Amino acid sequence: MQKYRDLIFLTFILAAGIFLRIYSINTNYYFTGELGKELLYMRQFVLSDSFPLIGMATSHEWLSYGPIYYWIMIPIFKLWSGNPYILFWTATVVSILGLIINYLVFNKIAGKRIAIFSTLIQSISPLLIWQTRLSKLHVFFFLLIPIFTYLLYKIWNGEKKWVVWTGLIFGIMFSFHFSQIPLTGVVILLFWIKKNIYKVSDWLKFGLGVLIPNITLIWQDKNLAIWLPYRVVNVADKNPGGTYQSLLEYFGKNIFWDNRLWIIGLLIFIVIFVHYFLRNKSKFKKDFLSFYLISSISLMFVANVLHGAPPIHYFLPIFTTIPVLFAIYLEKLKFWPLILTPILFVNIISFNNDQLFYSNKLTLEPVMDMVPYARQNILTSFIVSDSKGKPFSIQRTGPYDFFPEQYSQNYKYLVLWKGGKLVDNSKNIYTIVEDTKKGEISVQK
Repeated sequence: MQKYRDLIFLTFILAAGIFLRIYSINTNYYFTGELGKELLYMRQFVLSDSFPLIGMATSHEWLSYGPIYYWIMIPIFKLWSGNPYILFWTATVVSILGLIINYLVFNKIAGKRIAIFSTLIQSISPLLIWQTRLSKLHVFFFLLIPIFTYLLYKIWNGEKKWVVWTGLIFGIMFSFHFSQIPLTGVVILLFWIKKNIYKVSDWLKFGLGVLIPNITLIWQDKNLAIWLPYRVVNVADKNPGGTYQSLLEYFGKNIFWDNRLWIIGLLIFIVIFVHYFLRNKSKFKKDFLSFYLISSISLMFVANVLHGAPPIHYFLPIFTTIPVLFAIYLEKLKFWPLILTPILFVNIISFNNDQLFYSNKLTLEPVMDMVPYARQNILTSFIVSDSKGKPFSIQRTGPYDFFPEQYSQNYKYLVLWKGGKLVDNSKNIYTIVEDTKKGEISVQK
C-alpha cells in the first residue's frame, strides 16, 4: 500500500513541476535574442546538412561550448522544422527527466523519503522553474548532476569500473557550461580519501573520460587551454556588493520568487548548512552523502565568491544539490505541509505578477524587459508581409541592445523561419523599437 502512495505522491510532484514550468507559455515564452542566436547557429548546420565540431561561443566570444548540445538539438530542429518552441520543450522535458533521475539516484543514496522530498522541492523551486522557462542549454545540468553524483557514489564505494564513466559525464558537462570546474576538487578529495583504493592510473582514467567528449572542442578551440588557468588564478575586482547580490538571489530564489523575501531564503540556507556541517563533519570521510554535500556546496560557494559577482548560472552544479540538503531537514518534520504550503502559496502569487508568467493577453503589451512571444510573432509576420519578398535588414533598440546585433537575433530568426529574405547591410531596413517601460513596441521602416 505504501508503494502505491509513494507512486501517487511522486506523480503529483511531477504534475506540479510540469504545470509550473509550462503555465501560460503560449504568450509568455521568454524568446530572447540569446535564444534566437542559438537557433540561428543550429540553422546554418541544418542548411548545410552537417554537425558542428564545437558549440556556440560563450559570453566570452573567444571561448566556445562543446558540441553535444547541438548534436542533440539539430535533429530536433529538423524534426520540428525549426519551430522556436523546440528550445522550451526540450528544456522542459530535460527538467522533468531530471526530477525523475533525482528521485531514483537519491532513493539509492539517501533513502526514499529524502528522494521524495528533494524531488518535491526541485519541482516547486522558483530557481529551477525560472531556469527551465528561460530555455537555455544550461538546463541539461539538472539531468547530468544527479547522474554525476550517483557515479561518484559508486566509485566512493570502490567500484572502479565507473571511474571512466564518471569522467565522461563530467566531460559532457562542458557542452552545456563550464561552471562545474570547481567540482574537480570534489573528485580530487574523493580520490585522496580513498587513496588505498585509487591509484594514479585511476586519476588518468578519469581524465581520459573527461577528454573523450571534448576532443573536437580542444582541437578546434585551443583558447580553452589559456582560459582555464586564467579563471583559476584570476582574483581581481571581486566586487563585494555584486557578490552579495548574487548570493542573495541564488540562495533566496531557491525558496522564494519575490526578491523582498530572498534575505529569508539566504538566512535559511546559512543556518541549515552551518548546522549540517557541524553535525556531520566527523562523517566527512566515512559517509558519502555528508562528503558530497559539504564538499560540493563549500567548493562552489568559495569558487563563486573568489570569482566575484558571479551570474546565477555559475551555481549550476549545486542547483539540484541544495534541495537535497533542505530535504534532509524537511523530512524530519511531521508537519512539513505547514511549511511548504504557505511558501508555495506566496510563490504562486508572485508568479502571477511576474513577466515570465504574466502578460496582457488582450493587447500583448510588453511587460518590463519582455516582449511576449505572441507579439514578436505578430511583428515579424507584418515585416515579412510588408517586405513583399524583397531583401531587407533588421535593427533593434530596446533593453540589452548593447549586445551584438542589438540583441535582435530572436526577430531575425522568426523572420527567416517565416520565409523572409533577411540580408546584412540592406538599404531596406526595419527597426524594431521596444520601449518596455512605457509598454510600447513599434516597427519603423
